Amino acid sequence: GAVKVDLEDVAVGGVIRDDQGRWILGFNKRLGQYFVFNAGLWGIIDGLLLLKNRPCDKLLIRTNSTEVLQAIHEASSLTSFSALIRRVHNLFQEVGH
Repeated sequence: GAVKVDLEDVAVGGVIRDDQGRWILGFNKRLGQYFVFNAGLWGIIDGLLLLKNRPCDKLLIRTNSTEVLQAIHEASSLTSFSALIRRVHNLFQEVGH
């Protein structure tokens, strides 16, 4: 997901594409005042929620936050103190990846 910060007002969004890079759908959501790290996680969560009922053989997540990707990669769904990271891991399983 992408993050835009404007006067402390945070929004997230993203694009879902097929394996050829063709646009399938886009999404965005206003979060209000929020930490950028958590907003990045919400962008990923929203994208995964949209994929739950769609056929998907492979999944590639791109974000401009290496901290978000590192936190997701290093934490497990059972040991993470972050409810958002646990949600990402649970959605990975639900999507089938």
